[in-house]
Amino acid sequence: MYSCPNKAIFFKNSLRYVDYDKCQGCLKCVDVCEHGAIEVISINEVKLMGFCIDQEKCNLCKLCLEEKFYFQNIFRLKQDEKTGDEFIEFHKENLPKCFKCLKYFKNCPNNAILPEIINSNTS
Repeated sequence: MYSCPNKAIFFKNSLRYVDYDKCQGCLKCVDVCEHGAIEVISINEVKLMGFCIDQEKCNLCKLCLEEKFYFQNIFRLKQDEKTGDEFIEFHKENLPKCFKCLKYFKNCPNNAILPEIINSNTS
């Protein structure tokens, strides 16, 4: 709860809950839980709009492009036409194939993959 930069985790009736209006999917809560008690398995209360790659955090390890990382081919390697620099991009066309699980976010060694989510009650 204290590790959440957006204060999305709160107590109610001695249970912990997530305010999905505040949650940005950074998974810091998963990283710091010393008991491994937090597992994010799906986004149910929110609508997954896509993903963005924090290019400042991404070091182009290309792990996210491997089949074993996420089998739906949801990311692709692109090249900037002007500079020739490579970067990872979310492949929007494959979003319908996505199971909307967040398990693989913690597999990015630099925490560069961020979900773009909106509350489904406001859409």
